[in-house]
Amino acid sequence: MKKTLTTILLALASLAVQAQTENPRGIYKLMTLVGKNGEVNSPFHQYKICTDSLTLMVVFGRNNVFSMNNNDHQVFNYTGDQPKSDDDKSILIYDSNAEHFSEKWWSDYRGHMIFPENDWCVEKYQSGQYTAESRACFDAMTGKAEVDAKNPLTGTWRMIGMVDELRDVKKRLPKLHEEYTQSRYFNDFMILSPKHVVRVDRGGGFVVNATYDGKKSYTYNDVTHQVKWLSKDRIAVEQHTEIGIDWMILERVTDGQTPLSHIISQYIHRSPRALRLQ
Repeated sequence: MKKTLTTILLALASLAVQAQTENPRGIYKLMTLVGKNGEVNSPFHQYKICTDSLTLMVVFGRNNVFSMNNNDHQVFNYTGDQPKSDDDKSILIYDSNAEHFSEKWWSDYRGHMIFPENDWCVEKYQSGQYTAESRACFDAMTGKAEVDAKNPLTGTWRMIGMVDELRDVKKRLPKLHEEYTQSRYFNDFMILSPKHVVRVDRGGGFVVNATYDGKKSYTYNDVTHQVKWLSKDRIAVEQHTEIGIDWMILERVTDGQTPLSHIISQYIHRSPRALRLQ
């Protein structure tokens, strides 16, 4: 009996160790920092999106605006917590599984209130931790928005350009498409969900509460945007400017891919790999 119990305990211990050496995959929130003042709660609303292709950092600031970048320039795979040599300052990923991971990186910040100078800093991340705004944002970025029959405005839309008037805009659509891939609007998405509007591109975006007047308009930040339907999957959205009204031309995304997968493909300049997001 003792031998059997010992065997079971050893097997469970082995599984526990293995469970902390997985490659992190999913969306994780920065919970605590271990820096020059010891371990402190993170003052940043910072997330890491860990995929098989790259790792993106998303930081939420004021007014529900967020930034997104590829500043890690690597896929986060398990490495263990010790560098290969004294000169090795590579990022270390450990204590990692679907629920959490730790990132250890070399800080050369000078005079930072939290990060040490010429020493290691540890960031501890946990999955499943969201604010209402970040949850709405990540749901929009990683989901395939379904069209509501009662509100056809809902869904994922790609911005293909701006025009100052709608006259002959349907004839101009082929030219807009031609110019789109070279424009600043490339992979700029508007995701309209029943309660939110999320705008996102490779640099970030915003998420706001929204209301709809059927298929005619939507309102956020106390501004109503009228909608003109060009076809079943193309719309023109009124944009108020200092000198008048412009129109944002949106085309519904119907290829079955998420906005995040399109953005990742732009980062890596090739077709996106399958993402394993929790």
